[in-house]
Amino acid sequence: MSVQSEAQSLSPSAIISLFTIDASPMGGPLMYFVQGSENDGPVVYNSVEYQPVDVQFEGLETSGAGALPQPKIRISNVDGMAQALVSTYGELLGCTLYRVRTYKRFLDHQPDADPEAFYGPDIFRFERKTSENGVFIEWDLSASIDQEGKMLPGRTVIRNTCLWRYRYFNTLTGTFDYSKAQCPYTGGRYFDINDAEVSDPSKDVPSRRLNCCRTRFGRGNPLPFGGFPGVQRIS
Repeated sequence: MSVQSEAQSLSPSAIISLFTIDASPMGGPLMYFVQGSENDGPVVYNSVEYQPVDVQFEGLETSGAGALPQPKIRISNVDGMAQALVSTYGELLGCTLYRVRTYKRFLDHQPDADPEAFYGPDIFRFERKTSENGVFIEWDLSASIDQEGKMLPGRTVIRNTCLWRYRYFNTLTGTFDYSKAQCPYTGGRYFDINDAEVSDPSKDVPSRRLNCCRTRFGRGNPLPFGGFPGVQRIS
């Protein structure tokens, strides 16, 4: 049964919200939790165990003007867990929160367990700690694309120039270094900056034109060109 079928059922099982905090920007771990007031203990989904924590998550409404939601999250501080996160990982500012929702029947160890039956993920970033007391700590969140300086598309549209990083020939080892390469070319033919074939691998450099792809991957084949040759200026 799919998540859509369950949603349209006359008696759907309880919906479960699963949260993941990625504290790696602050040198921390991934932390998994589920709404504690709605679950007696941990739940397991897709082989991951989520610990029960009292959470309030609100403000996901979208406006008619198309503004992105700016939700808030409150995490219980009764047991000191939230305070420990704040003290250890820089108030979690800049860390990422993921939320997925599924139905109880799709959790692991259920007859209809299905790790692909879920809504989301909803992705947010911790922007600002707004309240802290002995009961809860509250943060303002922002949508993952609602970041200062963020542009769509995520990189500049350039028509005739490929911006992918190309492989690098290491003269000390006599081999190509692909550790930072974005271009998928791994062939044994080498071409210089004018797309002319050469025998010396140290002279294998990209011209960054569309013909650079054609010489390496062949005409008529898919070309992983890192530019946008189809764009046109609109006057």
